[in-house]
Formats: sequence, C-alpha cells, structure tokens
Amino acid sequence: MPARLFRSAKADRNRFIALYVSMAVGLLVAAGLFVYEAKIIVADGLRDEEAFSVLGAANRVLHDLENAETGQRGYLLTGDESYLVPYRQGVHDLDDTILRLQQAAGSDEKSLELVRRVEHAKTNKVTELARTIELARSGNRAGAIALVQTNEGKLYMDGLREDLNLLLNNWRDRRKAATQDAHRRLVFGSAALVAIAVLVCCLMVYTVYIQRRAFARVHAYSNALDQQAAHDTLTGLPNRRRLLSAIDELSGHAAGSRRTALLYLDIDGFKNVNDAMGHSAGDVLLRRLAESLRAVTRHDDMLARVGGDEFVLLADDCGDDSQLRELAERLVSSVRAVGEREYGGRFAIGVSIGIATFPDRVPSIAGLLDVADAAMYAAKRSGRSTYSFGASTAAGVSNVIRMTR
Repeated sequence: MPARLFRSAKADRNRFIALYVSMAVGLLVAAGLFVYEAKIIVADGLRDEEAFSVLGAANRVLHDLENAETGQRGYLLTGDESYLVPYRQGVHDLDDTILRLQQAAGSDEKSLELVRRVEHAKTNKVTELARTIELARSGNRAGAIALVQTNEGKLYMDGLREDLNLLLNNWRDRRKAATQDAHRRLVFGSAALVAIAVLVCCLMVYTVYIQRRAFARVHAYSNALDQQAAHDTLTGLPNRRRLLSAIDELSGHAAGSRRTALLYLDIDGFKNVNDAMGHSAGDVLLRRLAESLRAVTRHDDMLARVGGDEFVLLADDCGDDSQLRELAERLVSSVRAVGEREYGGRFAIGVSIGIATFPDRVPSIAGLLDVADAAMYAAKRSGRSTYSFGASTAAGVSNVIRMTR
C-alpha cells in the first residue's frame, strides 16, 4: 500500500504541476493578448479623436466662409455696414481655422493635399469677397454686383466644397473604421475573458477534485494504519495498544457509581494444538475462539487479543458479581464448544479467567489489568477452565469457583 500511495501521490503532484503551469501560461498569454488589444483600442480611440478634430475643423472652415459670404451679400444688397460684422468675423477666423485643419490632418499626405487646395480656394474666395466690398464702398455697387454675377466666387465655393467633402468623407470613413475595429476588439476581448475565466474555473474545479481525491487516499491510508496499529491482524480484534488506550479513556472520566470489570482470559490447551498440528492450525483456532468469544459478549464491551493465546474483555457498567459469573460461564462454555467442534475432544481446550472490578475490588481502572492477570494465574493453579475474582487487597474479596469439564 505505501508503494501504491507513493505512486498515486507522485502522479497527483505531476498533475498539480501541469495544471498550475497551464494556468500560469494561460494567464500570461491572456495578459499579453489583452495588453496588445488594449494598445490597439487606444490607437483606435486616438484615430477617432483625430478624425473628429479634422471633421470639426473642416466644417468650421465652411461655416466661416458662409458667414463671410452672407455678410458680403447683405451689404451689397442693402449697403448696411452692420452686415460686414459677420463678414469680418468669418474672414478673421478663417486663418486660425485653416491652421487647425492642417494640424488635425497631421502627416497624412492625401489630407494635406486637400487642405492645401481648400486653403487656395479660401484665399481666392476671400479675395473675391474683398473686391466686391471695395467696389461697393467706393460707390460702384453696379460693378460689385456685376462681379458677383460672373459666378467667380461661386466657382471658388464649389471647388472648396468639393475638396472639403472629399476630406470629410475620407475622415468619416477612418472614424467609422476605427470605431468598428475598437468594437470588434472589445467584443473579442470580452469573449476571450469569459472563455479564460471558464477555463480557469474548470481547472480550479479539477484541481480541487484531484486534491480531494489525494486527501481521501491519504486519509484512507492513515485510517488503515490506525486500524492496523490498534487491531490484531490475525483475529481482527483490538490489540493491547487499543485496550490500554480504552483503559486510559475510562480512567479519565471514571465515576464512583459506575462499575467496570476486566476479565483476563488465557486459553488452556492451546500449546498442545500448536505442537501437534502446527502454527497454521493454531492460527485457525485463535480466529475461531475470537469469533466465539465475541458472540457471547455485549456489543459495547471490548474484547481484545493481548498475547499469543491471551484475551481481555473490558466491560464498562458491568452490573453485580452474579452477572459477571454468568458471563464467565458463557465464556468458558463457548471455548469448550470450539474445542469440541474443531477437534472432537482430541484436545482439551478450555480457558482460565481472572476478573477484577472497579471501584469495589480495585481502587483505579488503571490497576484492573494487573489484578485480573494475577487472578487468571490463580484460576490456572486451581485447575484451569475456571474463573477467579481478584483484588488489590486480600480482605475477603477472592472467590474461586472450579468449573467442571
């Protein structure tokens, strides 16, 4: 069994190592994957912000030009100087707006080319607006309106709008692609996180299962060792060690009103069986005797084998002496019956019994074993197959009764 337990423990250890390594590698890979995905999602976010800035700046350029054109048209039609306020504000903001548009476009060559074209169209349009206003302010309103009617300014605005639309569509597509990519990666990352969590949970459950199984094996082996250490391997009865432990337990909580008896049994004639038929036959006889003795004792009493052919019966709350005499007679009869059944009278098998009781004959439970052992030898000297009560003092407590064979 130790070899099997060692192999099992070694296999479980290897499984533990494999599981822990798998979990560690899996978590490291997952961490690396999440860091990589996080960097890309951050980059997508930056692209989205960049696209948003370009879109905002482009729309602002168009808005400023439309404000300037609206102011110009109002002044030409009415001659009211108040219409020049949005014109001047639009023209003033355009330089800053174009600069922000260039900065937002960054290093993208296609976008920068469109921005340059927009800036060129803006310059032409602002120049056209300024010429018409100068003509009107100098008194040549008809010339200013004629210049407007040439559609020169409209051509500039159409070209500018076309380039701005190209720029806007380009950055809208980029923003959409960045948003979709970030969304896909978030979905993938969430799914991967769930899968890893499920995998780790499964590995942990399996690890707990292996641990419980390993602990159960160790516990079973420990119980088996305890069983072997406390029981006689031949008869299965408690051994001397277990008997002494039970006596110690009783000593720890013994009450004066609770009577405890210990019967020390020595098999008569056992040596003759061993000498005549061998040790195997003697072992068979001991097992039969153990079964027979156990059958005539109470379930709560402890029957132990403490030597080659010696047994001890520890009976807690045993009653009066008459009950102990009846018990002793049953024990003697059961041993005789085994001898008759096994050998047909060929061997005179009997048992000598020494009885000690606490607290009337022996002042302590710990002293029961020695007193009962001495009483057993007294029974043997009296002719065997008898029982004898023993005491730690000689004052009227010895009682030997010879049993007929």
